[in-house]
Amino acid sequence: MIKKFGDYSSTKAYGDYQTLPKGGYVIKILGVETARNSRGDYLIISCDIAEGDYKSFFAERYREQTGEDKKWGCNYFLGIPNDDGTEQDGWTKRSFKTFTEALEDSNSGYHFDWDETKFKGKLVGGLFNEREYTKKDGTTGRATNLASFTSVEKIRSGKFALPKDKLISGGSAPANSPTSGFTEVEDSVDDLPF
Repeated sequence: MIKKFGDYSSTKAYGDYQTLPKGGYVIKILGVETARNSRGDYLIISCDIAEGDYKSFFAERYREQTGEDKKWGCNYFLGIPNDDGTEQDGWTKRSFKTFTEALEDSNSGYHFDWDETKFKGKLVGGLFNEREYTKKDGTTGRATNLASFTSVEKIRSGKFALPKDKLISGGSAPANSPTSGFTEVEDSVDDLPF
């Protein structure tokens, strides 16, 4: 006879793993940090669902992780424009402006003043689509992805359109693009990485 392990009753089976449905959600910014890659500087904006049936969804998922390499599941990588006049920089500028206007529209009295540390604690509307990615074994998986931002009012009223899903096939963005994947974080005293 095998010995019953101590937390058998509270251990979740793999089939009990809940996923966030794609859709629009009111989200809260929990942390912001700057980073750099070969394309330039960008912000890592870490968020969680702030209202509704899925409130604190990513915090709960984070706490359920048992490995040493816990990952926060809702990060948006926002490029900081290089201001170099290229077409790519034009797209980056539009994405950046979309985000800052959504923040201003969602937080009464807030005006973007180029201090990203003030993003923390702000509410904003998050538009989540699905993205495909390649697993380590070469198969394809799907995950819910924070794809874009809008105002909280648009989310609450249901007057928003979701971005198209990001599929590996069909000329879409590759799965290793800056807006995909998870960011590794260290454990903190407060249980969450912020």
